[in-house]
Amino acid sequence: MTVRTLFLGLCLSLILIGLAVTGYSTINQLACEGQPINNNESPTVEQQIYGERLIGQSFVAPHNYLNQISLMFQTYQRRNTHDVTLRLLEIPADTANPFEGIERFSTTFNASTLRDKSWRDFVIPEIADSSGKTYLIVLASPESVSGDAITVGGIERNVYLPGTAYLGPVPVPADFAFRTCYQMSLTEKIHILTQQMTHNRPGVWGNSTFYGLTIFLYVTVIVLFFGFMIRLVVEDKG
Repeated sequence: MTVRTLFLGLCLSLILIGLAVTGYSTINQLACEGQPINNNESPTVEQQIYGERLIGQSFVAPHNYLNQISLMFQTYQRRNTHDVTLRLLEIPADTANPFEGIERFSTTFNASTLRDKSWRDFVIPEIADSSGKTYLIVLASPESVSGDAITVGGIERNVYLPGTAYLGPVPVPADFAFRTCYQMSLTEKIHILTQQMTHNRPGVWGNSTFYGLTIFLYVTVIVLFFGFMIRLVVEDKG
């Protein structure tokens, strides 16, 4: 086996692996929505979660089968040591205090397991009828103290219109950096992608057929390229 054969085989393998990883990640993200912006690069001391302080983020589930919540945490670039509790509450329409909603999920983890400015995924039991319902993500850490406490990333503007951040029962003009994910079939994910790509787009950009043809041409070029690479390897072996 020549150096040229090894090089072409390596290139082909890397391309295939890259496409597979990209495709898998894209398909998974189609089932997730939320508010991914984090401009809270330097959280203040007042934003720490400790003692009796409860903070929350409300959201409206756009789909059924809610099965995961992801949050971006801030550690103040230190190792914090106390437990943090995350709760998911369902908020009925007649609930005056959202923190008194119906608990659908709860988990406790230690702050020392968090990395600064990183996402943490929380897998929850599927909620089959979640679509259209309002939920509240609640974080508390009663044993934490100032200087040994974490907070969440987010943005100090209410950019996520279906929900808002809370400090205790009081809404504040801010939003966590969060994602909510849903169990979906591949067909449902493709339908969502089509809606996202064509919504309020002018001309051909709002036509799903245009994107279908573009994807077909892209796949065709990739297949021809792979065929050419394989032929070069086979000829080199011969």
